[in-house]
Parts: sequence; C-alpha cells; structure tokens
Amino acid sequence: MTIAFSLTAAFGQTDQARIVGTVTDSTGAVVPNTTIIVRSEKTGEERTATTNNEGLYIVSGLKPAYYTVNISNAGFTAFEQKNVQLSVGQELNFNVKLQPEGATAIVNVVASSESAINTGSASLSANVNQREVEGLPVNGRQLSQLYLQAPGAQNSGSGTFGDIRFSGRAVQQNVVRYDGIEGTAIIDASPGNLNGETASPFRLQSSLENVQEFRVDSSNFPAEYGTGTGGQINVVTKSGGNEFHGSVFEYLRRSAFDSRNFFDNITADVPKSDLKLDQFGGSIGGPIIKDRFFFFGSYEGYRVSSGLNFVEAAPSISLASPGALIPGTNTPVNPGIQPFIAAFRSADAVVIPNATSAPGFEILQLQDTQTTKENAFSMRLDLKANETNNLYFRFFRDQAEDAAPEGITGRRTLVEANPQNGVFGWQTIIGTDKVNEFRLGYNGAKTRINGFAPTINGFDLSAVTINISGSVANSGIAGQGGNSGIAIPGGLVRANSATNGRGQPYTPYSLSFVDSFNWTPANHNVKFGGELRLIRLYTDRL
Repeated sequence: MTIAFSLTAAFGQTDQARIVGTVTDSTGAVVPNTTIIVRSEKTGEERTATTNNEGLYIVSGLKPAYYTVNISNAGFTAFEQKNVQLSVGQELNFNVKLQPEGATAIVNVVASSESAINTGSASLSANVNQREVEGLPVNGRQLSQLYLQAPGAQNSGSGTFGDIRFSGRAVQQNVVRYDGIEGTAIIDASPGNLNGETASPFRLQSSLENVQEFRVDSSNFPAEYGTGTGGQINVVTKSGGNEFHGSVFEYLRRSAFDSRNFFDNITADVPKSDLKLDQFGGSIGGPIIKDRFFFFGSYEGYRVSSGLNFVEAAPSISLASPGALIPGTNTPVNPGIQPFIAAFRSADAVVIPNATSAPGFEILQLQDTQTTKENAFSMRLDLKANETNNLYFRFFRDQAEDAAPEGITGRRTLVEANPQNGVFGWQTIIGTDKVNEFRLGYNGAKTRINGFAPTINGFDLSAVTINISGSVANSGIAGQGGNSGIAIPGGLVRANSATNGRGQPYTPYSLSFVDSFNWTPANHNVKFGGELRLIRLYTDRL
C-alpha cells in the first residue's frame, strides 16, 4: 500500500493534467473573483474555477486533450483561447491579462519551447503526444520503441517490452501504468517477461492502436511513483468524442524481397528461409449520446511465420550400423543404444559435408519455422453522469500463441499468453476547488509454457534420460516431462525438450484500489491518496 501527501505548488498527477495561472488587468493589478471555464473540445466536458484574492486559479484533474479556455469578469472584455493542449502529467501556466470592457481583445498565441518546460518539478521526463504516437515510424508497432525519446533511455536488447532501461537502472524496475493502473510485473511474471526467465516473443501487450499519448519520467519522479525505481511510463488510452473517428491499417513483409541470409548458404540442400509477416487492424470511436456518453474500440492482429536455421553436432549415423565401433577403439557400439542414435536429429536435418574432424560426430543443419499469432482487443466507455461525476471503463486483452523450434531434433517450445488490463474510474468534482478520483484496476498475465518433442525412429524424446560428460538430464515422466533439455558446453549435443509434457502454468494477477484527492485552497495544492494492491500468483512448476 502506498500513500502520498503533498502541500506544494508542484504537480504529480500520474495520468492527468492541470492549468494554473494568474489573471491581471491592463495595469498588472490582479483581478479576483474571475470565472475560468475550461471546456474539452473532444467531449464538451466543462470545468469551472474562480480566481482568489491574489488573482490565482487552478483547474486540476483534467484529461490530456485539447481545451477551450474562457475567462470573464464584469467590467472586462471576455477572453477565449481555443486549442489549448494538455499532455500527460503536465502543469500548464496560463496567465491572462484582461482588457477593459469595450476594448478590442487581441489574443497572441506564441509557440515557445519554454511552455514545454515544467519549472515546478525537477524530474527528467518526456511527453509523447498523439501526433507522435500515430506518426513516428516504429518497428513492429511496439510502444516500447517510443520510450527511447525520454532522457536517459537506453535500448539494452532488441527494443521490446523488457529491454529499455533508464538512467542505468535495471529493466525490472520500470513501471508502466495504463490509465493509472500498473501493467508490468506481477511477482516474477509480466507481459514482457513470461515467467521471470523467458523473454516474451509477443508485440501487442499494449496495442499502439489504443494509445492516445504517454509520459516517461526517467529520474527524480514524485513520491506517488512508489512501486519501482526505474522509468515511470504513464499511458493514457484513447477515448471517444463527439465526432466519429476510425482507422484501418495493414503492414506486411515477405521473404521474396529479402536476400538469402548467411546460414542459408552453408549448404545447397536447404532453401532460402521463408518469412511471411502481417500486422493489421483498426479502431473506431465516437458518441453514444452526444456530450455525455462515448465509446472507443480497437483490434490489432499479428501473424508471422519465420524460417530459422540450426547448426549443431550429433553422433554420426554410421554408429547405428550393425557392428559399428566406438571411434578410436575396437569396442563395438552397444546394440541397445544404436536405435536411439537417430533420435539426435530430425528426419529433415541435413549433414554439412566435411564440417568436423571429430570422430563419431556429424554437423547437421535443420531449417525450421517459428510461428507467432496474436489478437489484441480493447474497449473503452466514458460517461458524464452529471455535472460533477464522470465515469469510465477500459479493458484490453491480448491472445497470443508462439511455437518456437529449439534445435536439430525438431523439438519446440510452445507458449500461450493472455495479458489483460482493465480499470473502472470515477471522478467527482466537489465545488470549484476539490476533485476526488477513485480507480479499481485489474492486471493479469496468464501464461502457459510447454514443449513438444517428436517421436524419432520409435523413440519418444519426452521420456529420455541421457548421460553426457557426467551430466544427467531430468527424466521425462508420462504426462509430466522434464524441466530442461541438456547440452554440452557450446550447445552442440541436445536431446530432451524443455518443459515437455505438462509444462509450466502461470496465472499471476493483481487488483488495485486507488484513490486520490486534490484540494486547491488559495494558491496551494493539497493532494493525498493511497493505493492498495492485492497480488496473487498461481503456478505449478515441475
């Protein structure tokens, strides 16, 4: 459970924004009791505030979006400015000078990098807005690729979910929140790290199609970020508005446009590695009841069939011949193990001629295919119940399957993963200076890791125990299977298949109860709240 309390002018709202400022007249004198109306250009939702005796105002608890700001007071010309953009976690200083009534109001909008600098916080951060999310080229449409725009970010691997580190900190310390609900590690499993040991081959733990914008804090972040010391990534998902919007997309790649890779050229007996990749989907959002009830939904699919080459050593097939001798001796090979020698290689593996001088061994190449399939869905509903209560519900789920070959025996690791994340939010506006927000969230990363080993020459590799150089593999037991395969140093000789049989089931999830209260008396900001998270993991490791 985490609790944060502050009495300060600084701001630390995880997935929201606020506007602060001072209203003065043409002489520079403050103008108290001025009405501030902030209206969302997307949904029509309005928030109202009044300046205090020092001309100060604060409007907090605003969703990242474009707003129209109206400022009015008796005796002055009304002020209006449209297209005021608020980003995740932003505090916008919006000072206004009112002109006497009857004078012509002139609004000069000047874009400046100064407005993007948050002088009220020492945190190192970067905001990635909707235009950048939709427009920047991202390999594989992985959200994590955009984390690299933050200061201190470094790609420590392939740029996937668990490879980006910030300011040298461990990737396990990164925290990703979707609409304020954590979507990262649950004990030792997460959408990007299947069981604390196996990196995920999947891309759509959070589909880019349902991301509106996000913020990355890489250092010196507020105390309310209490669940990790790495990068803090706060994602705001897309929602519907008063106009219908949608998109459809398809990305593809084919091996016909690729050259043969290096391992395709080792022997003429294997064809060019095949590759077929498709990533497609779409989204739609709009009003159910204008100015009151909105929806958004998205789908993204991912299909890939990728050829892989394996080059490994195996006992020479000649040792299986009747009367064969153990190399360098006059001792015959035990007839009881001769039929098993063929189990070291798939029937599709080919011998690479003259590849080794080691007696009794052959170097073989197997060209196999890894297949990955994902279907990611999301939905969000936003309801303006009345002038003081706003509710929303958002849920997304990825259904993913992967079959990855592991070597020349033809064995495979089979993975099924169903990461899902949901939130129910309820925002209550109390007067003009108090906002309470409650969230109930769910985060799950159900995973099944299993294996398959083919039957070769009548031998079921899931029931094999082998001793090589004094190392014994786990015995496969019917219906269970061993924990790991075996390999001599260098990974040249392998037999048993990892997680063969029943495999490793993981069902981790967490329930979050989050409440935050903002009060802005005078020129102060008082914020306090807490989070209670129930964490569970059901597993059955062999």
